[in-house]
Amino acid sequence: MYILKNSWINIVRSKGRNLLIGIIITIITISALVALSINKSSKNLKENYINSNPVEVSFSLDMRSIRNERIENSDLTIEPINEDDIKNYGNSKYVKDYYYTYQKSLSSDDVDAISISDILKKEDNSEEDRPNDMMHDNKMASQGDFKFVAYSDIAYIENFLNGTNKIISGSIFDNDSEANVIVISSDLAEENDLEVNDKIKFYDPEDTDKVCEFEIIAIYEDTSTNDDNFMNMNVMNSQNQIYTTMTAIKSMIDENNSNNISAKFYLTSSDDIEKFKEEVTEKGLSSYYTLNDNQDAILETLKPVENISNFSMTFLVIILIVGIIILIVINMINIRDRKYEIGVLRAIGMNKLKVSVELILELFIVSLVSLIIGTLIGISASQPITNKMLENEINSYTEEKQEVENNFGRGNIERKGFNKMEANKNIDYVDNLNVKIDIYTILQLFGVVILITIISGSITIISINKYEPNKILQNRV
Repeated sequence: MYILKNSWINIVRSKGRNLLIGIIITIITISALVALSINKSSKNLKENYINSNPVEVSFSLDMRSIRNERIENSDLTIEPINEDDIKNYGNSKYVKDYYYTYQKSLSSDDVDAISISDILKKEDNSEEDRPNDMMHDNKMASQGDFKFVAYSDIAYIENFLNGTNKIISGSIFDNDSEANVIVISSDLAEENDLEVNDKIKFYDPEDTDKVCEFEIIAIYEDTSTNDDNFMNMNVMNSQNQIYTTMTAIKSMIDENNSNNISAKFYLTSSDDIEKFKEEVTEKGLSSYYTLNDNQDAILETLKPVENISNFSMTFLVIILIVGIIILIVINMINIRDRKYEIGVLRAIGMNKLKVSVELILELFIVSLVSLIIGTLIGISASQPITNKMLENEINSYTEEKQEVENNFGRGNIERKGFNKMEANKNIDYVDNLNVKIDIYTILQLFGVVILITIISGSITIISINKYEPNKILQNRV
């Protein structure tokens, strides 16, 4: 009891010094709590991102293995993947969702395809600097001028999701539409004076008797640069890409031709990749197909989030180290000023342990009061920081959702199992998140600050306890 009473008297007597120590500990507490809050928010952001970007898996032929095998077996044939196979693979407990696409190049006598040379002619009519147009008219006999694409679910059309394509007239068709309708680019429409509701006939260049008439129901703007397609003047030019329904494209292709179909599967967890691979192999997938996933891409995309989390923890460590150093310096100055007092206490019979306990108790009382004050301020400071991060995240999701709806030309575009693509336009996002620091975090924070107090106090006490009482009294300044 005497030690506690004497410690309080010393605290009151040295108000300036203890106030400085209290301010430092309060700053450390606030900084530590804010850093922990940032770290926690970063982890939540990372978790939400992973949940909204599930594991993607697709199939591709292992051409190297096929070539090597055909050296010994020239009669090697590989069973192609068809729509039934994809649906069978998608019917798996490891699959969250999936989609597939059909592609077919078609030609038409009613409209002209857009080529890079045509675009250059519009910009510069001079013959002198124009690239060689020989490729423009040298069409492959079996290669169509237009690339038709159909998705099993239009919500997965990547060009509309990322904003490369955006509907500017009409609206895209529904997934279950069976009509022979198409969505064409604005460049193609302008080149051929086409409008919504116009009809065009296309034919298969491999079988000219296979003809189908399509009605334009929407026109999209293409913002791609075509840098990668400069040398291919017709089919690969993105302005010539046409979106259509599954029913329409199936009438123009051989469904058993694996060159026309591709698929992507979304797994529930990265741990399921190998399990899914084993399952599809058991279901009959040829060993010449390989599974490709997006794990490397996800990890690369999450680097900024990882940096935020790492920065907050690094900041916390630096604050703690700097705080310990400052407290050690202040305590050493404090003990040097009280060296005579300590010598008297030792001389009248108080042992080293009691002297040390009294000094640490003084620091502990100041630390405890500062810790409580710092915790209250830290919680208050963490609230607006977390709200700001939440606000930025909500704005990002809202703008992305609105942009996607604008790209498609209408709302109600839903992808199963994806929080980012909810069909309801009137979602009220939480714009004020109450920061809840659990008891474990508080205890952890208290433990860290108390540890700092003990470390800083113990080091300074060790420096004074190595002197004998008589030597302290003799060397009094």
